[in-house]
Amino acid sequence: MDAPSRRPELPISTSDIWSLRRRGLLYVDKTRPIASLVRPKNQFVFLARPRRFGKSLLVSALEALFQGDRALFADTWIHDRAWDWTPHAVIRLDLSEWRTENAAALQDELAYRMSLHFTACGETPPPGATTGARLLSALIQRLAARGQPVVVLIDAYDAPILQNLGHPAELTGIRDVLRGFYGALKANGRHLRFVFLTGVTRFARTRLFAGLNNLNDISHEPAFSALVGFTEEDVTRYLTPYMERMAQAQGTQLAEVRQGLRHWYGGYLFVEDGERVYNPYSTLHCLDKGKFAHYWAAPGSLAFLTQLVKKRRANVQDAVGQEARDIGAAYPAWEHSTLQAVMFQAGYLTLRPAAEVKTYVTAFPNREAEQAFLTALLAEYAQAPQAARQAVDALAAALHTGEYAAFVAQFNALLRRVPYKIHVRRQAYYQSLLHLTFTLMGFRTGSEIRTHRPRIDAIAELPAKTVILEYELDGTAQAALRRIEAQGYHLPYLQEGCPAVGLGVNFDRAKRRITEWQTRIYNAE
Repeated sequence: MDAPSRRPELPISTSDIWSLRRRGLLYVDKTRPIASLVRPKNQFVFLARPRRFGKSLLVSALEALFQGDRALFADTWIHDRAWDWTPHAVIRLDLSEWRTENAAALQDELAYRMSLHFTACGETPPPGATTGARLLSALIQRLAARGQPVVVLIDAYDAPILQNLGHPAELTGIRDVLRGFYGALKANGRHLRFVFLTGVTRFARTRLFAGLNNLNDISHEPAFSALVGFTEEDVTRYLTPYMERMAQAQGTQLAEVRQGLRHWYGGYLFVEDGERVYNPYSTLHCLDKGKFAHYWAAPGSLAFLTQLVKKRRANVQDAVGQEARDIGAAYPAWEHSTLQAVMFQAGYLTLRPAAEVKTYVTAFPNREAEQAFLTALLAEYAQAPQAARQAVDALAAALHTGEYAAFVAQFNALLRRVPYKIHVRRQAYYQSLLHLTFTLMGFRTGSEIRTHRPRIDAIAELPAKTVILEYELDGTAQAALRRIEAQGYHLPYLQEGCPAVGLGVNFDRAKRRITEWQTRIYNAE
């Protein structure tokens, strides 16, 4: 699809290809990789991507293509290519539309949805077929008997599981129902032209899909790394007019808007050697509203992650900036996965090439994901979102003005807000709090400051100085300052002609606060 001569409206409230195209909204053409996706060798295909990343629009486009709606794809790459426009029988389900609190409710919903498909096809369900699995199997066989190629598209296959992660007693029954339902696909494989399943989590190689041993998981294949999401080429080709409009409204340059989009919403890399993409949902909303802000993160998705961190007493730095070996492997269940793996699946971590070795490390993809996650986590610790945000602002102001006593007092006030049962008598807890607060202040933490020397705890690079924070647990502030000097943490900043301030603090774990602090100023010669 060529760049439009006019500027159609942005599709910020629809993920349906028919609605989008017939209303004349912008469509970022993904039909070329779709054509590669549905080659004959791919009969059963699975794709995992974060929520609100374009999966539903992709499924909708597949449905229209298999139904032979060629007119809908005028001006797209696939319209004049060798695509078989013969209408197929398509069974499409979107499990994200349902609320299923237990196995019985899920079974009822599956049976109801399948009965609707029977009615739409002019068929009557066979007597005795009351479960979703039996109805799916019967419908596939009926459609195949008509001589129609059959396609099954299932969006958000894991939604019933994710809706009930907080209710582990219900999960086993729900998984059993889903396993039986998806098992009907394998049993009827000879009748199926193409099966496509999407979701957030990657249970693809576990017992949930035990029968589908030929399921092709493309989630981490470079060829499909940009199947959803906007590439740099997409942004330039389709979104330049909207970036120009935003630049004009803000009185800035196109290059600044482009860099802002990349900083706020770009940076996602789902597979090594793949193509980096932007979050399409946030990118479109930003260009429509003309404002860089948080659009994508939802409280519900973040609640599970922040509660997982608190429950496991995990250190966020254990997930960020670490080698991403085997991050693409399938995980049996979120509750048994590493924090790194869970955050990666949810879209709050991505892959980034390591600077010194030929490997990848995990990193926050962009400002939106990082700020949303860390703000929610700090609010979870402090039990008061507004108070947590105010504390961060006060901490930043104290560092800027050099009021270190106020900085320590404000940090202790933040610690007092954390309920006693959350406090952890180990180093990881204090590392996490430092990481949260310094990152939210816009400064760098140890996970980002890698040299041949040991890791610095936290650092604030200000216009007129650099503050280096080092801490001790049940030690002395003097010992923390000595470590700054022994390791030479301050030297690179002095070489740049910038004064440095060493801030050594001691956390007393019994008293749950900073009990001692000292500063030392290092000036460039």
